[in-house]
Amino acid sequence: MRKSISALLLILSITSCAQQNKKEPVKETTPTSIDLKAILEDDPYIGQLKKYDYEPEYVLQITTLYAYEIRVNDIPVASNFSTMGGTIWYPINKAILQSGKQTLSISIYPRYTDNKTQKDYFEDPDDYDFWLDITQTAWIDGSREESKMVLEYEMPRKDDRGKEINFSKLTSHHDELSFKAKVPYTLTGWSESKVFDKKDSVAIEKRVVAFYHKYRQLMIDKEALQLQKMKLNQGYETSQYSYLDKDKLFNDREEYVRDFPKEDFLMGKLENYDLKFYGNNRVLCLVAADGHLYRGEPMIAKKYLDQNGNGRISFYPILLHQPKGSDSLEIIR
Repeated sequence: MRKSISALLLILSITSCAQQNKKEPVKETTPTSIDLKAILEDDPYIGQLKKYDYEPEYVLQITTLYAYEIRVNDIPVASNFSTMGGTIWYPINKAILQSGKQTLSISIYPRYTDNKTQKDYFEDPDDYDFWLDITQTAWIDGSREESKMVLEYEMPRKDDRGKEINFSKLTSHHDELSFKAKVPYTLTGWSESKVFDKKDSVAIEKRVVAFYHKYRQLMIDKEALQLQKMKLNQGYETSQYSYLDKDKLFNDREEYVRDFPKEDFLMGKLENYDLKFYGNNRVLCLVAADGHLYRGEPMIAKKYLDQNGNGRISFYPILLHQPKGSDSLEIIR
């Protein structure tokens, strides 16, 4: 998922960056057939990609002004630590590896009044509330079928003992639920990956930071082919749960390798972050820490100007795992 945010200062910094880039020699942007072969014909995963007669999609809908983080199967699928409110939709197939029972973790926090200020407590639920639902739909013969409700949730007003909750003293609320999903695919994902011990967080963080620095530098150097090579398994799994066919995947890769080196952008810095453990401690990620302007957002961020000259930021959630039998970290989502 990407989020775009306008910023006047960003326009100035990117304009400066673009002017600096003009001094650099222009890199060859036309990929050769040999280059593309590595991410097309030689992709070891793509042969597993399948099409199905019925391809269901699961979508999470949240309506609230509160801050929150939502996980499905302990994988982050939705978060908001800003003043952005209202109703937002999030596709969640990425966290569903196979049919059956899925876990849902809901964490809700007081709302933000501006980009830096968060309320200490919740407020009157008649004025501020939290609603969540999960629906399932699918495309059939070019048309989307009517959505089916899978789960509905509203932040409770009474505790487990039936006592009214005092929201004026409440600093957070957490719930653990479950729902059933039926999907035609089965993905390995992180299910067989190394389980990391949080007691080793210092050493683990160094590995993750090193990987992020490498990925960030490849973006700065506009090494589109290398970036695609790093994500072959992730690309396959993303295509499978999104029901993309091989031709669409290959076309997207060709366009990326061709067009990415032509982009002008400025990479965000890797600083003021937290190491997060997801997927029952099998998945790792760096996110902006408390006090960061974009708290909770992924630490790989690209700043650029849109077609209208407005400053934008695209965030790239890079979720890492260590596959079974490997000593290296790889991108899984």
